Amino acid sequence: MGRGDISTARMLALGAGLFGLVFAAGFALGAIRVVLLQPYLGAGPSRLLELPLMVLISFLAARQVMRRAGAMERIDALTIGLIAFFLLLLAEMLLGRWLFRLPYSAILTDALTPIGFLNLLAQSLLIVFPALIAGWERTSS
Repeated sequence: MGRGDISTARMLALGAGLFGLVFAAGFALGAIRVVLLQPYLGAGPSRLLELPLMVLISFLAARQVMRRAGAMERIDALTIGLIAFFLLLLAEMLLGRWLFRLPYSAILTDALTPIGFLNLLAQSLLIVFPALIAGWERTSS
């Protein structure tokens, strides 16, 4: 293996770690949002207020994971982001279904609403953040 080569197992572990950081933060912020903001602002506006903070958290989590991972090719970093994004979507589907008793169709339909689409778009940044950070780390070294 060369200087940026990374094993599949390591990519899976890093992607799972990134997912874990973002999911834990999102779960905590979601609980705070539902308890403190939603009763006063409503579901939509409170979700919109949470969105930029989650994007920032996703970026910071990706930066931490990528710094610990060391140098790697952008394609490997992109794979890590895809793994984290897939796990995040899967966890949200399962959480919505099992904890909140929502049918899968309602969870998927939410992505078709303007706020749901913005949320999905923001979550998809998790795919590219590791690759962007890997590129910056490469050019600054």
